[in-house]
Amino acid sequence: MNHYKNLLLSICVIFSTQSFAQQDELRVVEIKTDIYEISYSQTYQQPLIIDYTVICDATARSYPRDGISFKKYPGVKTSSSSDYSDNIWDKGHMAPANTFGCKKEWLETTFSYTNCALQHQTLNRGAWAALERFERDLASLYMDVEVNIMIYFSDKWTTNEDPARIPANFIKTISWTEDNGKIRSIAFDFPNESTKGKSFWAFKLKDGDWDGND
Repeated sequence: MNHYKNLLLSICVIFSTQSFAQQDELRVVEIKTDIYEISYSQTYQQPLIIDYTVICDATARSYPRDGISFKKYPGVKTSSSSDYSDNIWDKGHMAPANTFGCKKEWLETTFSYTNCALQHQTLNRGAWAALERFERDLASLYMDVEVNIMIYFSDKWTTNEDPARIPANFIKTISWTEDNGKIRSIAFDFPNESTKGKSFWAFKLKDGDWDGND
């Protein structure tokens, strides 16, 4: 797993417009909770790689979010509320709140600044949210629905005194095991911009092995 994550981190760096020669310069910390694993850059103050398994499917009851706010992760330099104020950026959950909302403790765990990225509000509330619902629908039908997210970065930063780097693209890969034991996968590439009126299918990559028709 560590070798795999190091490879993905290298890819993230290569595709960023500002490259870093060493992973150490990204000041990466590995965060593992009961529900997700995150490689987090303290330099960018953003997550780089996120992995989780869908636990709460579309039929599960979800606890309310009322009164739950985003929290800092002890000992990790992250973005803050000022990065998301008076602009187009949402605190975009990477491991989704509703995907882990069937247990209050899990739901609260998703409200961490290590688990959110600067995500365009129409993307976060539109195509991205619809794809999260699709993941939960899959989990209602199949076992082991696993999700990987890789974030590529632009050369832009937020404008507050201690800025965070703004993602350029979110690459999400979903894999699952069908009843016959066959492992299927599908991947999407979302630009971090307005996706108003667009289905998540518009962002499907051709290298997935499933086109949604069988």
